[in-house]
Amino acid sequence: MGSYRELHEATTANYGPTQVSGIHQSPTSPAPYLEEIPVEGLVGSIPVESLTALFQPVVVLRSGKTFGFEAIAHCAAEGLTDRDELFARAAFEKRVGELGRMVRSIAFNECPSIPVFVSVHPHELKESWLIRPDDPICAHDAEVFLQVAQASLSPVCMHVLSEVSSRTGISLVLDDFGGLSSTVRQLVELGPAFVKIDPELVREIDRSPRKQTAVAGLVRLCGELSVQAIAKGVTTEGELRTLIECGVQYGEGDLVGAASELPSVSRWRGSR
Repeated sequence: MGSYRELHEATTANYGPTQVSGIHQSPTSPAPYLEEIPVEGLVGSIPVESLTALFQPVVVLRSGKTFGFEAIAHCAAEGLTDRDELFARAAFEKRVGELGRMVRSIAFNECPSIPVFVSVHPHELKESWLIRPDDPICAHDAEVFLQVAQASLSPVCMHVLSEVSSRTGISLVLDDFGGLSSTVRQLVELGPAFVKIDPELVREIDRSPRKQTAVAGLVRLCGELSVQAIAKGVTTEGELRTLIECGVQYGEGDLVGAASELPSVSRWRGSR
């Protein structure tokens, strides 16, 4: 796997149905190395056939080019359409690790040869699934970014994440960074490739000089530690322009590309 920095420095292709940032994709051709996903069966009480993945574009804010996709677990089963409810059920049944692996298999099957961001639930880090050599994250043929909610990180979780990253070479992402529970210590010790800026800091940032100061400072700190920042929840042109002025390079949100069932290159064309 090439690094995200190498991917970003590569020549970015024009928008089209089969290219993202110069990397070929074939959404209709599943990756050959993935295990066949069963059409019947259960993960605990969760029907496998109800599981899918949605793909949220992560874009370069200035150009509008799609860098990769965040794979978001989705379940169509009654009572489990909310992601938190889905993982709460799996946690109650002690099947979070199995559910996470299934979601990764589905996501990489639909999104071959493209950088993918995948979330990991804290419970997964206690069930040893991620360190298995046959996990789909070890075979994806483009960069994989393993993201975890910053607020859920315990010392044990940080240790396991560091172990997974060192064994697999997969880059880490701190999600929702910049909230009240954020600590510089996590940024220093984990050495993530990206942090995703808390959407509360992004919302109406163009109307808040205090948010602008906070985000610009966070971006400077990240830059000094060789960490890139992704703004979450970008919904207005004003937020976009202000984020660029604050030095934020990447973003995701309804303005730059909505989540969809198959990877779709954003039609958004960058800052104006």
